[in-house]
Amino acid sequence: MQPWGRLLRLGAEEGEPHVLLRKREWTIGRRRGCDLSFPSNKLVSGDHCRIVVDEKSGQVTLEDTSTSGTVINKLKVVKKQTCPLQTGDVIYLVYRKNEPEHNVAYLYESLSEKQG
Repeated sequence: MQPWGRLLRLGAEEGEPHVLLRKREWTIGRRRGCDLSFPSNKLVSGDHCRIVVDEKSGQVTLEDTSTSGTVINKLKVVKKQTCPLQTGDVIYLVYRKNEPEHNVAYLYESLSEKQG
């Protein structure tokens, strides 16, 4: 399947690979079975969030499944809420305003034409 989006880790080392999103649904969390896993980061929930693409419309959404919340563009996503993702959105799995060195954040980019 062609990748329809990618996640670029903010503050990553130069050359750290970005994550290409190919499957219809991506899971992110601390659990080992997640597509994007952070097994050693206690600030990331076991099942933190899901990123899903609607194959018909090309619309991409993020659903929060965490205990601690997910932040998009510094706005907290309400627990269990789904919100649309657009190119340029920054997804924070860990957002510490006063301890930015603990932040875990990714820049989302759409690779599909449908989204514009």
